[in-house]
Amino acid sequence: MVAVLVVGAGCSETGVPVLEPTTASSGAAAAPGDGGNAGSVKASTLAEARKQLGSLKIKTIPGKDPSYERDAFGDSWSDAAKGVQFGGNGCDTRNDILRRDAVPGTIRTKNGTTGCKVTAGTWVSQYNGARYTNKSKIQIDHIVPLARAWASGAKRWSAARRLAFANDPDNLLAVDGTSNQKKSDKGPSAWRPAKPFQCAYAVRYVRSASKYTLPITSADKTALTSMLDGCKR
Repeated sequence: MVAVLVVGAGCSETGVPVLEPTTASSGAAAAPGDGGNAGSVKASTLAEARKQLGSLKIKTIPGKDPSYERDAFGDSWSDAAKGVQFGGNGCDTRNDILRRDAVPGTIRTKNGTTGCKVTAGTWVSQYNGARYTNKSKIQIDHIVPLARAWASGAKRWSAARRLAFANDPDNLLAVDGTSNQKKSDKGPSAWRPAKPFQCAYAVRYVRSASKYTLPITSADKTALTSMLDGCKR
Protein backbone atom coordinates (compact mmCIF):
# COMPACT_ATOMS: atom_id res chain seq x y z
CA MET A 1 0.00 0.00 0.00
CA VAL A 2 1.30 3.46 -0.83
CA ALA A 3 1.93 5.52 2.27
CA VAL A 4 0.41 8.95 2.63
CA LEU A 5 0.86 11.51 5.35
CA VAL A 6 -1.22 13.48 7.77
CA VAL A 7 -0.15 16.52 9.73
CA GLY A 8 0.78 15.73 13.30
CA ALA A 9 1.15 18.01 16.26
CA GLY A 10 3.99 20.48 16.58
CA CYS A 11 6.54 21.98 14.20
CA SER A 12 10.08 21.11 13.30
CA GLU A 13 13.01 23.49 13.47
CA THR A 14 12.31 24.40 9.84
CA GLY A 15 8.84 25.65 10.72
CA VAL A 16 7.25 22.80 8.76
CA PRO A 17 4.50 20.89 10.60
CA VAL A 18 5.81 17.58 11.89
CA LEU A 19 4.31 14.64 10.02
CA GLU A 20 3.17 11.26 11.20
CA PRO A 21 3.00 8.55 8.51
CA THR A 22 -0.18 6.56 8.03
CA THR A 23 -1.50 4.36 5.24
CA ALA A 24 -4.13 5.02 2.61
CA SER A 25 -6.67 3.44 4.94
CA SER A 26 -6.65 6.73 6.84
CA GLY A 27 -8.96 8.12 4.18
CA ALA A 28 -6.56 9.73 1.73
CA ALA A 29 -7.24 9.29 -1.97
CA ALA A 30 -6.17 5.84 -3.07
CA ALA A 31 -3.19 5.66 -5.40
CA PRO A 32 -3.07 3.51 -8.53
CA GLY A 33 -1.28 0.25 -7.85
CA ASP A 34 -2.37 -0.09 -4.22
CA GLY A 35 -5.57 -1.92 -5.02
CA GLY A 36 -7.74 1.13 -4.46
CA ASN A 37 -9.84 3.34 -6.72
CA ALA A 38 -7.86 6.45 -7.60
CA GLY A 39 -11.05 8.47 -8.01
CA SER A 40 -12.51 7.51 -4.65
CA VAL A 41 -12.07 9.21 -1.29
CA LYS A 42 -13.81 8.97 2.03
CA ALA A 43 -16.40 11.64 2.70
CA SER A 44 -14.28 12.97 5.57
CA THR A 45 -11.22 13.31 3.32
CA LEU A 46 -13.20 15.14 0.67
CA ALA A 47 -14.72 17.44 3.29
CA GLU A 48 -11.26 18.22 4.66
CA ALA A 49 -9.92 18.96 1.17
CA ARG A 50 -12.81 21.32 0.50
CA LYS A 51 -12.22 23.03 3.84
CA GLN A 52 -8.51 23.43 3.10
CA LEU A 53 -9.24 24.73 -0.38
CA GLY A 54 -11.61 27.33 1.03
CA SER A 55 -8.95 28.57 3.41
CA LEU A 56 -6.21 29.05 0.81
CA LYS A 57 -5.31 32.62 -0.01
CA ILE A 58 -6.13 33.71 -3.57
CA LYS A 59 -3.30 35.58 -5.28
CA THR A 60 -2.03 36.41 -8.74
CA ILE A 61 0.99 34.17 -9.32
CA PRO A 62 3.37 34.89 -12.20
CA GLY A 63 3.76 32.06 -14.68
CA LYS A 64 7.52 32.39 -14.47
CA ASP A 65 9.70 34.16 -11.95
CA PRO A 66 13.12 34.92 -13.49
CA SER A 67 14.74 34.79 -10.05
CA TYR A 68 13.89 31.09 -9.61
CA GLU A 69 16.75 28.61 -9.52
CA ARG A 70 16.45 24.94 -8.60
CA ASP A 71 19.49 25.27 -6.35
CA ALA A 72 17.49 27.57 -4.08
CA PHE A 73 15.74 24.41 -2.81
CA GLY A 74 19.02 22.68 -1.98
CA ASP A 75 20.67 19.62 -3.45
CA SER A 76 18.31 17.46 -5.48
CA TRP A 77 16.78 14.58 -3.48
CA SER A 78 18.76 15.45 -0.37
CA ASP A 79 18.41 13.22 2.68
CA ALA A 80 19.27 16.16 4.93
CA ALA A 81 15.78 17.69 5.10
CA LYS A 82 14.41 18.09 8.63
CA GLY A 83 10.84 17.50 9.75
CA VAL A 84 9.71 15.33 6.84
CA GLN A 85 9.18 11.60 6.57
CA PHE A 86 12.28 9.66 5.45
CA GLY A 87 14.54 12.65 6.20
CA GLY A 88 17.88 11.46 7.58
CA ASN A 89 17.18 7.78 6.91
CA GLY A 90 20.37 7.34 4.88
CA CYS A 91 18.63 7.07 1.51
CA ASP A 92 18.14 9.79 -1.09
CA THR A 93 14.60 11.06 -1.62
CA ARG A 94 14.19 9.70 -5.15
CA ASN A 95 14.82 6.15 -3.97
CA ASP A 96 12.54 6.69 -0.97
CA ILE A 97 9.64 7.59 -3.27
CA LEU A 98 10.42 4.83 -5.77
CA ARG A 99 10.10 2.34 -2.91
CA ARG A 100 7.00 3.95 -1.44
CA ASP A 101 5.05 4.18 -4.69
CA ALA A 102 5.98 0.82 -6.23
CA VAL A 103 3.48 -1.99 -6.61
CA PRO A 104 3.89 -3.98 -3.35
CA GLY A 105 6.34 -6.85 -3.55
CA THR A 106 8.03 -5.75 -6.78
CA ILE A 107 10.96 -3.70 -5.52
CA ARG A 108 14.53 -4.96 -5.82
CA THR A 109 17.48 -3.11 -4.32
CA LYS A 110 21.24 -3.14 -4.81
CA ASN A 111 23.25 -5.32 -2.48
CA GLY A 112 25.24 -3.39 0.08
CA THR A 113 22.97 -0.33 0.08
CA THR A 114 20.88 -1.41 3.10
CA GLY A 115 17.79 -1.46 0.91
CA CYS A 116 18.25 2.11 -0.35
CA LYS A 117 19.23 1.83 -4.00
CA VAL A 118 16.27 0.66 -6.08
CA THR A 119 17.36 -1.43 -9.06
CA ALA A 120 14.02 -2.76 -10.29
CA GLY A 121 10.31 -2.69 -9.63
CA THR A 122 6.88 -2.05 -11.06
CA TRP A 123 5.11 1.28 -10.89
CA VAL A 124 1.66 2.45 -11.95
CA SER A 125 1.92 6.12 -12.90
CA GLN A 126 -0.35 8.15 -10.70
CA TYR A 127 -1.02 10.56 -13.58
CA ASN A 128 -1.96 8.25 -16.46
CA GLY A 129 -2.56 4.83 -14.94
CA ALA A 130 -0.01 3.04 -17.14
CA ARG A 131 2.21 0.32 -15.68
CA TYR A 132 6.01 0.58 -15.94
CA THR A 133 8.74 -1.93 -15.15
CA ASN A 134 11.63 0.26 -16.30
CA LYS A 135 12.53 2.68 -13.52
CA SER A 136 14.18 5.04 -16.03
CA LYS A 137 10.67 5.81 -17.28
CA ILE A 138 9.64 6.96 -13.80
CA GLN A 139 10.24 10.47 -12.53
CA ILE A 140 9.48 11.95 -9.12
CA ASP A 141 7.09 14.87 -9.45
CA HIS A 142 6.60 17.79 -7.09
CA ILE A 143 2.81 18.02 -6.99
CA VAL A 144 3.08 21.73 -6.21
CA PRO A 145 6.01 22.54 -8.53
CA LEU A 146 9.11 24.11 -7.02
CA ALA A 147 9.07 27.04 -9.45
CA ARG A 148 5.41 27.71 -8.67
CA ALA A 149 6.07 27.53 -4.94
CA TRP A 150 8.94 29.98 -5.41
CA ALA A 151 6.73 32.44 -7.26
CA SER A 152 4.02 31.94 -4.64
CA GLY A 153 6.23 32.99 -1.74
CA ALA A 154 8.88 30.32 -1.15
CA LYS A 155 11.55 32.81 -2.21
CA ARG A 156 11.05 34.37 1.22
CA TRP A 157 11.42 31.10 3.12
CA SER A 158 14.53 29.96 4.93
CA ALA A 159 16.85 27.60 3.08
CA ALA A 160 15.91 24.83 5.54
CA ARG A 161 12.21 25.22 4.84
CA ARG A 162 12.77 25.13 1.07
CA LEU A 163 14.89 21.98 1.45
CA ALA A 164 12.09 20.38 3.45
CA PHE A 165 9.48 21.33 0.86
CA ALA A 166 11.56 19.93 -2.01
CA ASN A 167 11.97 16.59 -0.24
CA ASP A 168 8.62 16.25 1.52
CA PRO A 169 6.99 12.93 0.49
CA ASP A 170 3.59 14.55 0.99
CA ASN A 171 4.31 16.66 -2.11
CA LEU A 172 5.98 13.94 -4.18
CA LEU A 173 4.69 11.23 -6.52
CA ALA A 174 6.34 8.60 -8.73
CA VAL A 175 4.87 9.20 -12.18
CA ASP A 176 5.67 8.58 -15.83
CA GLY A 177 8.21 10.95 -17.32
CA THR A 178 5.98 12.02 -20.20
CA SER A 179 3.23 13.26 -17.88
CA ASN A 180 5.76 14.92 -15.63
CA GLN A 181 7.34 16.79 -18.52
CA LYS A 182 3.95 17.96 -19.76
CA LYS A 183 3.02 19.13 -16.29
CA SER A 184 6.36 20.91 -15.77
CA ASP A 185 5.80 24.01 -13.59
CA LYS A 186 2.10 24.33 -14.34
CA GLY A 187 -0.60 24.67 -11.71
CA PRO A 188 -4.03 22.98 -11.67
CA SER A 189 -5.62 25.55 -13.97
CA ALA A 190 -3.12 24.80 -16.74
CA TRP A 191 -2.60 21.05 -16.34
CA ARG A 192 -4.55 18.03 -15.09
CA PRO A 193 -3.73 14.32 -15.01
CA ALA A 194 -5.95 11.79 -16.77
CA LYS A 195 -9.51 12.09 -15.49
CA PRO A 196 -9.53 8.97 -13.25
CA PHE A 197 -6.62 10.46 -11.28
CA GLN A 198 -7.78 14.06 -10.94
CA CYS A 199 -9.48 13.50 -7.61
CA ALA A 200 -6.31 12.18 -5.94
CA TYR A 201 -4.21 14.92 -7.57
CA ALA A 202 -6.55 17.66 -6.32
CA VAL A 203 -6.64 16.28 -2.77
CA ARG A 204 -2.86 16.12 -2.67
CA TYR A 205 -2.34 19.52 -4.26
CA VAL A 206 -4.68 21.19 -1.78
CA ARG A 207 -3.09 19.35 1.13
CA SER A 208 0.41 20.48 0.18
CA ALA A 209 -0.60 24.07 -0.50
CA SER A 210 -2.44 24.21 2.81
CA LYS A 211 0.39 22.62 4.76
CA TYR A 212 2.93 25.15 3.48
CA THR A 213 0.47 28.07 3.47
CA LEU A 214 0.94 28.65 -0.25
CA PRO A 215 -1.60 30.78 -2.13
CA ILE A 216 -3.33 29.71 -5.33
CA THR A 217 -4.85 31.67 -8.20
CA SER A 218 -8.59 32.07 -8.67
CA ALA A 219 -8.28 29.90 -11.80
CA ASP A 220 -6.52 27.22 -9.76
CA LYS A 221 -9.34 27.29 -7.22
CA THR A 222 -11.91 26.82 -9.96
CA ALA A 223 -9.95 23.90 -11.41
CA LEU A 224 -9.39 22.23 -8.05
CA THR A 225 -13.05 22.64 -7.13
CA SER A 226 -14.01 20.96 -10.38
CA MET A 227 -11.66 18.06 -9.75
CA LEU A 228 -12.90 17.60 -6.18
CA ASP A 229 -16.47 17.65 -7.49
CA GLY A 230 -15.50 14.64 -9.59
CA CYS A 231 -14.41 12.56 -6.58
CA LYS A 232 -16.39 9.39 -5.90
CA ARG A 233 -17.34 8.41 -2.39
